[in-house]
Amino acid sequence: MNDQRNSDPGTEGRGLSRRGFIALAAGGIGGAVLAPVFAAPAFAAPTPTLPGEYFRKGNQLTAAGTVFDNICVRINGDVARIHVPQSRKPYSADPVQVVWFYHGSGSDHNALDGGFKQSAAAVVDRGGIAICQTAGGTLYSHPIAVALQLAGYSYMAGLFNIRSNVLRSTSGGGALATETYAARLIPAIDGMYNVNSAYDLRAFYDGGGSGKDSVVAAFGDDPAAIDAANPARHPQSAWTSSKMRIVVSQPSYTDTVVPPDEHGLALLALAQPVAADATLRAHSNGHATPGFATPDFVDMIDRWSPAIPPPSGDSVAPKATITAPANGSTVKGYTTIKVTATDDVAVTGVAIYAGSTKMLDLVQTSATEWSSTIWTKSSRTPNGTYSITARATDAAGNIGVSAPITLTVAN
Repeated sequence: MNDQRNSDPGTEGRGLSRRGFIALAAGGIGGAVLAPVFAAPAFAAPTPTLPGEYFRKGNQLTAAGTVFDNICVRINGDVARIHVPQSRKPYSADPVQVVWFYHGSGSDHNALDGGFKQSAAAVVDRGGIAICQTAGGTLYSHPIAVALQLAGYSYMAGLFNIRSNVLRSTSGGGALATETYAARLIPAIDGMYNVNSAYDLRAFYDGGGSGKDSVVAAFGDDPAAIDAANPARHPQSAWTSSKMRIVVSQPSYTDTVVPPDEHGLALLALAQPVAADATLRAHSNGHATPGFATPDFVDMIDRWSPAIPPPSGDSVAPKATITAPANGSTVKGYTTIKVTATDDVAVTGVAIYAGSTKMLDLVQTSATEWSSTIWTKSSRTPNGTYSITARATDAAGNIGVSAPITLTVAN
């Protein structure tokens, strides 16, 4: 049951990818500094390295021009892909919306760059964060998948101030999405958008064929285990005040993979009498995702969720402290400068100045740390003593200047 399968050649095999790959470029102390090979827009700064991060494609652009970072992380042994707009910083008090994407059976976290790519971009354009967990592979709503969903939410809630969650599923991913919603595994769910999505695992089992084989692969040939984890076990009251859009192919027989009568339409019939907003949209593409899914999904988010404001304007300047080299140091050749910078919202950039002259921009290496390696042996910095400061900037344009340190260049 997989209509979101996607491969990402080399993603898993290239090893750790660090934001801020370093390359020699002109312009710093001595006419050369180590700077990022990519050039982020002046208003953005890369997302700090996330816990468990092992791969990223930084400074990506949606078709609408929103800058985001495409990051893969490990959460309790499972892998997830996250699209984070650079306007949303970890550890900020600004509220965010997180959209959880549930891929088809047999797919994985790379579906966020595949069948879900356009919908994820639309989320990013709205200032939201998109995440797709592998959640154990083809496990439907197995207890292992549920545990990974809980771990995923705990991970995201430790990084962001989540005000709203929205669920978006396709095919076999519908089982974990509906289980997450019916059981309220995560708080503040504003709605669920299911496309050709699974709901009743026992219907697969009883129906035989490939559907039964897929469920047995997850649960074993054990009807009791299937029933215990089946989202369809939840009573109608579980859907009280829920919001959902069910997208299925009509007539029902045109989708032979996830028959709508047993899944999407069955869920809708159960939920509608008690739901706050439960609607149907039909297509004629069989088990393929219809072209209207992305714009319709965005319309539903706008309908269900209060607008999440952009990062708030503020007048509080960041604070910056030069932590290396030590005040009074003598340096020569290549030297690494490190700065700790904090802000009540988020620091977006840190630069080093000699007197009133900007010498170089630093690269963010963690939530509060910035650094770059510089070349001091140059006609621009003849041997002598210099007063060095760091200037940290936030998204509102506030600038905080560190206490100066004295560096002596002696090449």
